[in-house]
Amino acid sequence: MRRLLALLLTTLALSVAGGTSYAARSCPTSAPAVAMAGATVVFTGVVTSSEPSDAWFVSTVQVDRVYKGEVTTAEVRVKTGTGKCGLGQLATDERYVVMAAPDGDAWLARPDSGTSVATDALLAQVQTVLGPGTAPVETAPEPTTPTYTLVGDETPPEFLRAAAPGLALALVGLLGLLAVRRFA
Repeated sequence: MRRLLALLLTTLALSVAGGTSYAARSCPTSAPAVAMAGATVVFTGVVTSSEPSDAWFVSTVQVDRVYKGEVTTAEVRVKTGTGKCGLGQLATDERYVVMAAPDGDAWLARPDSGTSVATDALLAQVQTVLGPGTAPVETAPEPTTPTYTLVGDETPPEFLRAAAPGLALALVGLLGLLAVRRFA
C-alpha cells in the first residue's frame, strides 16, 4: 500500500510540475546574451510610473545607465504587453534591465526581450557582454531663432534717405574732379 501511495504521489507531483513547465514553455523566452544581441537598446532604470493603455502597459523609466544603443533622454517610455505571455505592468520604484526595440515614441519590451528586474546576477551578465555602460546622452536643444526688437518708435529710414549722404559726397567729388581738370 505504501508503494502504491508513493507511486501515486510521485506521479501526481510530476504531472503538476510537468503542467507548470509546459505552460511556461508555451511563452517565448531568450537567454540574456541572446536577448542582448537582439535588442536595439539595453539600459537600466527605475520605473517612476506605469499605466495600462489599450493592449499595453506604458511605463515611464528614469534611465541611469545605457549599455547598448542610443538613449537620448534620461526619461523614456517603455511598453510591455498585457497578454498571457506579456511582461505585464512594470513595478513602480523598481529598477529594471530593459532590452527593447523602438516603437514610435517609446521602447517596446516584448515577452522574449530579456527585460527583467535588475538583479546583481543579471547586471553582471550585461556588463560581461556589453561593458560598463554610460550615462544617457542628452540631445542638445535645438538652436533658437533670434528675434529682433525695434528700439523706440523709429521706423527704419527708406533707402534714398539712407543713401543720400553717400550720393552727395560722390557728387561733390565728381564736381571737384571736373573743376580741377578744367583749371589745370
